[in-house]
Amino acid sequence: MAENGFSNGSDSAAAIRPVLLIDQGVYSNYAVYLRRILIGLADAGDPAAVVCPGDMDAALLDCPMVEKIDYPALRLGIFSATNRRILLERLKRFKPTVIHAFWPGQAELAAFLSESLDVPFVITFHGRPKRRDRRRKAMSGAARLLAPSDVLIKHVAAALPAMRQRIEHVPIGCYVEDSCACFARMDRPASLIAVHPLDDVRLFEPLLGAVRHLLLDGFELMLVLMGSGKAEPAVRRQIRSLGLTPAVTIVPLMRPLRTVLAGADVFLHLHDRGLFNAQMLEAMGVGLAIAGAEDATSGLLIDGQTAALWDGKDEMSIYSCLKRLLSQRESARRLALNAQAFLQQQCGVSCMIENVLSAYAAARQSVKKQSVHAAG
Repeated sequence: MAENGFSNGSDSAAAIRPVLLIDQGVYSNYAVYLRRILIGLADAGDPAAVVCPGDMDAALLDCPMVEKIDYPALRLGIFSATNRRILLERLKRFKPTVIHAFWPGQAELAAFLSESLDVPFVITFHGRPKRRDRRRKAMSGAARLLAPSDVLIKHVAAALPAMRQRIEHVPIGCYVEDSCACFARMDRPASLIAVHPLDDVRLFEPLLGAVRHLLLDGFELMLVLMGSGKAEPAVRRQIRSLGLTPAVTIVPLMRPLRTVLAGADVFLHLHDRGLFNAQMLEAMGVGLAIAGAEDATSGLLIDGQTAALWDGKDEMSIYSCLKRLLSQRESARRLALNAQAFLQQQCGVSCMIENVLSAYAAARQSVKKQSVHAAG
């Protein structure tokens, strides 16, 4: 045992030494969540390795007891076999006990490393897999399938019915602030923020029309659209054509996002992209009221309890929903407080770490049982 009371990877055969496979897409959406996993592992005395592209700005993954491994080491596709050989050599020196991939990321690489190193692998699903997913064969070898919500558990079970017994619920952990940011100062103009790719101008047109009507009604507000994408020029033109330039601004994704969110009142969930919305989770944690489209992936939004929902294609529905929140600020704060209470019960960071460690241990145990059965 180490002096801090936790098991130490070099001292105990029971220590967990995970390798996390992270690509740009996973990092962009879940960097803060991944950092919390790594810090939790370090607090438990377990070293970890992170395999990610060397040219990726992954500063949030710089944590104690974490070894970062660049992959691919050589950028040209013709070196794929060489890159895997280099990665295997690095990992053999690290001596991992479990491989952890994040769908829809490196499932196939996880299966390859698992077989080559003779260690189990687990996959976390942040989105809804399909029955005909090309990674289905690779995923079938996973010792455990992890999902952060009951909704996603059902989708994973439907896509991989033969693996139902291997599915486990592991929440995405979020810290809940002691204070509630939503309309903490009733005398200031309302601040609204949406974090979403600017890929389709049609998604933003009803929202911008609703904001225009609210301004004409005399509401003082500022809307921040945080993101980028191919439709950004069209969205900017729409803002100008509606005369919304003084009230609506577009900014790129900013970190630390939590600090930015703490200065707002309402978070707008514009569309369910089929991925667990970690940015919305952070907004709930700092105490923003959530307004927006139905959430069919995370299961976090309950109309009238943790959020105010609208029909995202109906400008009048958006207008009515926002008008109600802006004119009844105490009610908006109650939604935000309810959401914070929900997170404290369902999405604690300590619960996430405990469940992740439990899944790693269960994966190792399942491999041992298979080995004993095969030997018998």
